[in-house]
Amino acid sequence: MSTTILLVEDDPVWRTQLTRFLNMEPGMRVVQAVQSKDEAIAYCTDHPVDVVLMDIHLAPNQLDGIEATLELSLMRADTKVIALTSIDEERVILDTFTAGAVHYVRKSDFRKIPAVVREVMQANSPQSILVKEFIRLKETEQINRLTAAEKEIISLNEEGYGRITMAEKLGKSESTLKNQITAIIRKFQAKSIKEVVRIIKSRGLKNREFHE
Repeated sequence: MSTTILLVEDDPVWRTQLTRFLNMEPGMRVVQAVQSKDEAIAYCTDHPVDVVLMDIHLAPNQLDGIEATLELSLMRADTKVIALTSIDEERVILDTFTAGAVHYVRKSDFRKIPAVVREVMQANSPQSILVKEFIRLKETEQINRLTAAEKEIISLNEEGYGRITMAEKLGKSESTLKNQITAIIRKFQAKSIKEVVRIIKSRGLKNREFHE
């Protein structure tokens, strides 16, 4: 069975050439090639794919490929995102992995893409193990910002409990719970407790600016 690939690349020439190159590779098939973050997310909403090759720059002076990677990693944990970039800046590379990418390839090294695809499709490849540990550490970094009591509140919120039920389960007054929730929201500079949960799941990238 072929490894299915979604190619996300805003340059039409690169998009055509990479599609042709990868479709000539045994065991690989580019099922769709799109040019924007929104198109990538829309496609993956309705179509499962094995690998997404994600250009980091999808708009001028924007790192919106990192945003797209984050959305896809939250939406489809089983899809492996490989970043395509011409940037060697350490911060950008780390943000790409934090967002959920499992590997990255410089565009000048595009001939390495088939080998990288095969590597990431191995469940226990050295690269995947290192990236999983990196992401676990980033998630722990976010969770450690919470006190034990705040972690309980977050956990109950994720389970779908409302404030009244949470107050009952925690043995607190509604006013006390409200004050603690307000403190959590301020700590993460969020607008709601749901946004706090999302920030934690996104390993802190939600509040980052993805500009060069």
